[in-house]
Amino acid sequence: MATRIIEMVGPEPRRRFSEDDKARIVSEAMMPGASVLEVARRHRVCTSLVYRWRRTLLRDGVASEALPLPGPAFIPVEVAGAPMVPHSEPLGPGVVEVVGPAGQRIRLAPPIDARVLKTVLAGFA
Repeated sequence: MATRIIEMVGPEPRRRFSEDDKARIVSEAMMPGASVLEVARRHRVCTSLVYRWRRTLLRDGVASEALPLPGPAFIPVEVAGAPMVPHSEPLGPGVVEVVGPAGQRIRLAPPIDARVLKTVLAGFA
């Protein structure tokens, strides 16, 4: 006969947070752009608990609602020169030159009919 083991798991014991832990979590949640929900999830506490701690710390004067925002700052930027784009010499006003994959060239002078251009390009495919 096989032995069967059943593990009974109850609720986790209540966690205790020190005042320093509470202040650290609340200050993290009060940072500009921070989400109380994300901070609470990261520390595995309810959002309502973070709000309660914040209310208590504000009431006791430990925390300040107005956090200093970082001032304007310069960001280092490297300006690159204009990109080198290979180009050919202009053939003349309005002349279109099509170069095929095998090096074949076709020059079209205006007026260029769209159907003709489409047929020429299809021939290169």
